[in-house]
This record gives sequence, structure tokens and C-alpha cells, in this order.
Amino acid sequence: MHDLIEREYGLKVERMEQLSRYYTFISRNERYIIVPAWNRTEAEMNELQQMGAYLAAKGDLSVASFVQTKKGTWIAVDQGGQHFTILRIYPHLYRRTIPIGKELAKLHERGRLFPARVFHSKRIGLWKELWGQRVDQMDSFWKEKLKMKRETEFEQLFVESFPYYAGLAENAIQYVVDTELDEQPYGVDAATICHERLSRTLWAEGTEIKLPTDWVYDHCARDLAEWVRSIYLKDGWLEEPINHFFREYERVTPLSAFAWRLVYARLLFPIHYFECIEGYYSTKIEEEKRSYEQRLKVMLENTHDYERFLASFYDQFGLSRRFRLPRVKWLREA
Repeated sequence: MHDLIEREYGLKVERMEQLSRYYTFISRNERYIIVPAWNRTEAEMNELQQMGAYLAAKGDLSVASFVQTKKGTWIAVDQGGQHFTILRIYPHLYRRTIPIGKELAKLHERGRLFPARVFHSKRIGLWKELWGQRVDQMDSFWKEKLKMKRETEFEQLFVESFPYYAGLAENAIQYVVDTELDEQPYGVDAATICHERLSRTLWAEGTEIKLPTDWVYDHCARDLAEWVRSIYLKDGWLEEPINHFFREYERVTPLSAFAWRLVYARLLFPIHYFECIEGYYSTKIEEEKRSYEQRLKVMLENTHDYERFLASFYDQFGLSRRFRLPRVKWLREA
């Protein structure tokens, strides 16, 4: 890897260390981080580079900056054909000290003012289409599995559980449709700099590095919902941490009814189920397969708990008093 970095970037690696899922290295007193660039195009990377430069210009020293290869591209390819990119990070790593809700709100606030047009990284307004495509793809896969002999417990669990989660996904898609028909969006509902999955970012873990490779251009509800989902999946319904998260966020940016309904729609959509199924069938490593199987078992065992969580979500924040937010009727019986 050292030779590859020197050949592609002209950077001589003096010392390499591991940081969470990534490797960092020192070169001429500068610190860099190596990040996979799965499913990213040069056009997307160029937009993300502009977003990063914009936030850095606003004074956020924690934002990493892209380094171009000697060929002038943002993406390089290693010997195994894997795409990666290198970013320069602040040399002195430090720990985040302010609440994540507050910092996230400030990030979104700045991101809404990003001046350039965004095409390739844009996700806002596309949830219905993207979710529908995901359900259709897995439905086709599920129908094929129905015709075959189930050779593992995971496959049996998948065949039995998919109709339920497909139904939940359809509920989520319809909830977005109804929200767009019923509610008036406000300034808080404009597109901003968000994350593919907030919970998987270094700065959310506490290490103050924001990687533009984690970002998409979307509604702030994406980050809010995925943070809540990550807490729920890890520890169950922890009322105080989740309430604290939203309190800190709304001290900076109060949310509209439109935004709250998108948060709820995203929690309705069982992305954790889809990622579990996709992860199992995309890996060839047996240990990872066993991990996905265990994750699916836990998920299915806790189905009713998740229904209760969804049914009580609005009440937990007193939202029924602030807004007239529709409920998913069948969840009331959970």
C-alpha cells in the first residue's frame, strides 16, 4: 500500500496507524486518511469535495479535504481492484465535546446554504423511488428463493419474514406520499449536507473528523431518523438519550410537521432488515454470514417491540400536542 500511495499520489508514507475502520498515515508532517470509495463516481466525489471545501471555508476544521491523484482524479484503485480515496485531516485528533444533536443541527444549518447545484449526490425527494426499487429488487430475489430448497436457517427465516417487512416498507412509502400531499415544507425542509448513515461516521463516534465520503445531499430527517434507529437497534427504546438528542437539535433548529413526518417515515422503512439480507448474500466470509444470521434472529424476535416503538414514537416527544400527525392505524394494536 505504501508504494501504491507514493505512485498514485506522490505521498511518501512515514508512519501508518489504524483509526476505527480506516488507516491514517503521516507524510511530511501532514496526516491523511485512506477511505474506501465504494459505488462512488468521480462526479459524486467532485460534488462532495465542493461541499467539504465550503464547510471548511466556514471554519469547520474537522472536515477532511480530498487529495487528488497525480492524474487529477479523486479515486484511485488498489491491486485488488478496490476503489479508494485519500483525504487530508487535521493533524491533532481530538474528541467531540458538545452534544451530537447540537453539532448536527449546526452542520445542517450551514449545509442548507451550500451555494452550488447538486445532482449526483442528491437524495432529497427520491425516497419513494429508491425505496420502491429496493423492495422490487428484493421481492424478485425472494420469489426465486421460494422456488428453491432452503439450505440454511437464514434462508428459511428470510423466506418467512420478507412479506411482513415488504408490507412495512410499503407503509413507509405511502407515508412519504401522504406527507408531501398534506404538509407545507418550510426552510428547515430544504436540502442540506447529510450522511449515508450518521451512526457509522467517525465524528458521531466521538473522533472529531468529518469525512465528505460519508455525505449525501438530502433532508435533515435522514440523519435524525438514522441516529434514532441506531440507538434503538443497539440498546432498545432509551427515552432520555433520544429526547436529549432532539432537544439539543431543536434548540438550534426547530423542526416542522413535514420534517417530523419524514423522520417517522424513515423509521417505518426497515432499512436495517434490507441491509441484513443484502449483507448476508453479498459476503463469502462464513463468520460474517453467521453474524448476519444472528442479527436477523434478534430482529425477528423483537418485531413486536419495534412495532410498539413506532406506535408510541409521536407520544414520546409530545408531538401530538404540537402537530396533527397521522398514525399508522394497525400499529395502534401492537
